[in-house]
Amino acid sequence: MVASFLLIAVFVVELVSTVVDAIGYSAIAAMLWGAYSRVSNNRKAQKRAQLRGSITQMRNALRTISSVDEFARWAKLRRRLDGESAEFERVSGELAIERTAFSLYVNLVLRVVVYGTRAALGLYYYRTAVFYVPGNWFYPVVWTLSLPSAPMGSVSVAVWAFACNRVCRRAAGIYDRVMRPVDVAGEQQRTAAAM
Repeated sequence: MVASFLLIAVFVVELVSTVVDAIGYSAIAAMLWGAYSRVSNNRKAQKRAQLRGSITQMRNALRTISSVDEFARWAKLRRRLDGESAEFERVSGELAIERTAFSLYVNLVLRVVVYGTRAALGLYYYRTAVFYVPGNWFYPVVWTLSLPSAPMGSVSVAVWAFACNRVCRRAAGIYDRVMRPVDVAGEQQRTAAAM
């Protein structure tokens, strides 16, 4: 029972680790920030959006007013635009600080979950065999498969995790190469430069 659990659990942990690494911790944090901002109705984000719209309207209105013919109206609108632009910068700065703190927290939690689960499985089950291999298959190196402390003739959690990690990383690399868009112009330039 424990061996089948370990077989699947270690593979799933390594697969999740590879997927998180492939996507990127900062990309996941950015996606979560977007979801958090929409769900929480972040007042600073709403104020920033409102100020951006207001500033755009004022800039458009300012372009229609002649600074020579209607100087008083132009100056009043210009002062209002400068004030709202300063407010926009202040709110944007506060929002950027909030987003950075959120991103750091999410990165920390993700890393603790991914690496902590990996370490906990390895430390708790370091003497447990994931599965046994026939002794005559890998005779000279059968003891290395059981490192650090699994029974002789078995595959340890550490070796199984290493194997799963390598397979997942290779699969992610193949997926990346197959699904990456082809840059035809860049490929032609590299081919021409090689000749």
